[in-house]
Amino acid sequence: MSTRSADERAEARRRARLASRGERREDDVDEFEPEATPRGGGFLQRLFPPAPPLPNKPDPLAGFDASGPLRPVRERLFLLRRNLMAWVPPGVLAFVGYLASVLYGNSILGLLGTFVLFGSLIAAGWFGWQRPTLFGTAASLLSYVLVTVLILVQLGQMGVGPDTLPPGQVLPDLTLRAVYQAGLGFLGGWYGGYLRRRQTQLSGDARRRR
Repeated sequence: MSTRSADERAEARRRARLASRGERREDDVDEFEPEATPRGGGFLQRLFPPAPPLPNKPDPLAGFDASGPLRPVRERLFLLRRNLMAWVPPGVLAFVGYLASVLYGNSILGLLGTFVLFGSLIAAGWFGWQRPTLFGTAASLLSYVLVTVLILVQLGQMGVGPDTLPPGQVLPDLTLRAVYQAGLGFLGGWYGGYLRRRQTQLSGDARRRR
C-alpha cells in the first residue's frame, strides 16, 4: 500500500511538472481540459488576444436608478458624472494635443500633438474601466469642443463672422470633424481598456508562475 501511494505521488508530481512546461503525455490527453481559446483564429484575435474583465472591481452602476425613460442615456451620464477624473483631465490634455496638430500640421510639433492626443484617449480608456469606449469618446469630444470654441473666438476677434463664413459651409465641416473625433475617442478608449485588462491578466499569470 505504501509503495502504491509513493508511486501515485511521484506520478502526480511528474504530471504537474509536465503541465507547468505545457507538455503532456499522449495517454494524458483526455485528462486535460480543452483550451478556452482555439489556436489560430483571425488576424485580430491573434493581434488582440481575449482579455478577461478586471477582477475585484465594484459594480460601476451601483446607486443608479434603472427605472425611468432613456435609460441608456442616463446610464452614460451617470458614469461620466461619477468619474470625472477619468475623462476631463485626459480631455484637456487631448485638447492641447489636438490644437498642436491643427496649428502645426505635419511638422514635428504637429506629430507630437497627435501622439499626445491619442495617448490621452488611451489614458481615458485605461482609467475609465467602467466603460472605456464611453470615457475615451467623452474625452475626445471635450477636446474637440474646446478647440472649436477657441478657433471660433479667435476668428470672431479677427472680424470673421457669418457673412464671411456662412453656417451652411461651416456646419458640415464641423459635424464631420466631430464624428471623426468621436470615432478616434472610441478607438482610443477601447484600446486603453484592453491594455489595462491584458496587463492585469499577464501580471496575474506571472504571479501564479512564481
